[in-house]
Amino acid sequence: MGYAVCLRCTKSREKPAPAIVIDRSHDQTGGSADAEMIVRLPSIACVLMHGTAHAPVLDLARRLFAADEIRDMHDFAHEALIAEVSSRAAAGLMTAIVEGGSPAGAHRLRVALASAARENYVRRFGLVMADALRSEPKIESRLKIDGYREVHVLDEQCAMDAMLEREPMPTDRRDITGAFDIIGDVHGCADELIALMQRLGYRIDWPEANAGAGDLPHITPPAGRRIIFVGDLVDRGPRSADVLRIVLAMFRAGSALLVPGNHDMKFLRWLEGQKVAITHGLDATIRSLEGAPAQLLEGVRAMLGGLWSHLWIDGGRLAVAHAGIIEPMLGRATPRVRHFCLYGDTSGEKDTSGLPIRYNWAATYAGETAIVYGHTPVADAEWQNNTLCIDTGCCFGKKLTALRWPEREVVSEPARATYARLIRSLGHPPARQPA
Repeated sequence: MGYAVCLRCTKSREKPAPAIVIDRSHDQTGGSADAEMIVRLPSIACVLMHGTAHAPVLDLARRLFAADEIRDMHDFAHEALIAEVSSRAAAGLMTAIVEGGSPAGAHRLRVALASAARENYVRRFGLVMADALRSEPKIESRLKIDGYREVHVLDEQCAMDAMLEREPMPTDRRDITGAFDIIGDVHGCADELIALMQRLGYRIDWPEANAGAGDLPHITPPAGRRIIFVGDLVDRGPRSADVLRIVLAMFRAGSALLVPGNHDMKFLRWLEGQKVAITHGLDATIRSLEGAPAQLLEGVRAMLGGLWSHLWIDGGRLAVAHAGIIEPMLGRATPRVRHFCLYGDTSGEKDTSGLPIRYNWAATYAGETAIVYGHTPVADAEWQNNTLCIDTGCCFGKKLTALRWPEREVVSEPARATYARLIRSLGHPPARQPA
């Protein structure tokens, strides 16, 4: 039997990209002579390598990383190294920083380097030699405070034999191509969703009552097409349970992709038994799920719990995020990226209605990747700077909208009723003013 240690970020609900893992694979007799020790990291990372002596740290760095990925604190002026790490982080490059032998000003420098990586949406890791732990018993907690939120101490055997494996970024799915139908915020409006899907050419066959297995429908998509849901599947509308049945059936069949919305994540916390306020339409979702089979709830919990912040797909030509995303965040996976994708550009304050103050990030977007998103209800889906908001307020009595990609054709289905009261008017918020 082997064992693995996987370090997770504790500051956010965001499930991070694959973290440092130390795997020890033993032979069939249980011995460890042939142990294989593997350090697994995401393909974009900033790794601080810390030890009491310089030479062993540099030797480990040279074995785990390519020469052009290593930056030694002993070889750079502080400002030059900070600029170097910032530039590499922005470019999405792996960087290993050698801090061995405590070069002058090392503590302040490593704090600045962690900040430079964070500002460019790159996760920070610490690899610590065992000798450092003996001389600095609290080095793990110190590095975490300094900004290297995932730290692992390598014992002598691991430092000698470790190998590096790189995991692809889970949000970078440029390999996924095809034709897509991207559907805006459904918010429990199953009647409208079914009608819109039928207009788009999807066939929906519902099982007979009490058919078991969660009573999921069978959906037949048009040849070569898939749906992408932009999040906020639940709340406000009357049939969140049926929306979840449709999405779960398609997700399992591979005929739908989805990104999480802020309402979905609050609903997930409720499913997991966490304390949440039953507000903003969650009560309608709970009513809709009364009597739902346990396998449906567990399937939905697993589906929502495994979602990443956004999808960057179609060779980089398209990205889908619930509340939007800016170009430097594409293909990254950090809590800051996730927060932006769930809530958009916010001030951290609330307006007179008690809602978060938002800014129109799309007003200054200039990227080549088309961004399709929802979250902010608008009267009509209209392109702005290669971005398109397709939340057209169905739950507020307006319409449910889809974008056919790559055709860039907008298709809408009018709401059957008004299910929730609109607190603030439709439309984009103002752009953020320059500092």
